[in-house]
Amino acid sequence: MHKITIPENSSSNCFDSVFYSLLKFFKFDYEAYNIKYFYTDYYNNITHCICRGKSNENILKDIYGIDLIFKDRDRSSDLSEIVCNSINSRIVGIVIDPYYCYWSPFYHQSHYWHTILIVGVDYHTKKYICFDVHFNLVGYIEADFAVINKYFERYYTFNFKETNEVRLELMIDKIKVLLNSFDNNINMKKAEMINYFVKTDKKALFPENLKTSVPLINLMWIAEDKKNFSIALRHIENKIGKLIFFPVYELLSISEQNFLLLKSMLIRYAITGALIEDNLRNIINRIFDTDAMTIGYIKNILGDIA
Repeated sequence: MHKITIPENSSSNCFDSVFYSLLKFFKFDYEAYNIKYFYTDYYNNITHCICRGKSNENILKDIYGIDLIFKDRDRSSDLSEIVCNSINSRIVGIVIDPYYCYWSPFYHQSHYWHTILIVGVDYHTKKYICFDVHFNLVGYIEADFAVINKYFERYYTFNFKETNEVRLELMIDKIKVLLNSFDNNINMKKAEMINYFVKTDKKALFPENLKTSVPLINLMWIAEDKKNFSIALRHIENKIGKLIFFPVYELLSISEQNFLLLKSMLIRYAITGALIEDNLRNIINRIFDTDAMTIGYIKNILGDIA
């Protein structure tokens, strides 16, 4: 069995946590993955509330040279054969709806895409040994062949190149690309986000129960992203051998707290139906003002070390 552990500073997003854990398992320079959590804007979406803006989504390929090979389920897909033929030499990932996973806290609660890794097989009991980030204290669950084979939607494997340390220049370039695309018309962006919450019907924002609310989960991920990007900056500092981002860390922490406050306000809105527009406006103003300051500092700092 492939013994994988979740790093302490991993995201709660299942896909990110799985890939982050794999990078550590295969002894890659895994902290560099946190470059992915830097972006300069947000999307307002009627279904998903506020979403992450444009980021370095192809980080596995661009920085680590890792190819993810996805294959959709079809009538000819025999997952048991695929797993059993490859499990000794490679890990197999699957995408599945946790609504059908009896071990999941979201069993018969909510529909969405979740990923787990098949890291071993118990042929006697006909169970897959799976690495599932929902079980971050244990990590592993045993799932019946029948359940996984019936409900998986896609499976994927990995093609790795040699394990190499990530180049400092590559990390900095990835940040600079997004800095250069920053739209500094923050007054317009503030107004768009405020209008989104004021004019969107509460039922559209919270179509499900609060435990599985996609809008609230997205806000939690954005708050986490601020903390996780700090890890990438510290990783750059370690490579340089110099502390250069200390003013940025405080701003990222403030931004994280702003999004957690916004999440709390929306939970109250979902429960009571009352939305205090002045408070909403203040939080959103702080979000964009803090981002603008953060981006300004990072631009100046990276310009000095170029």
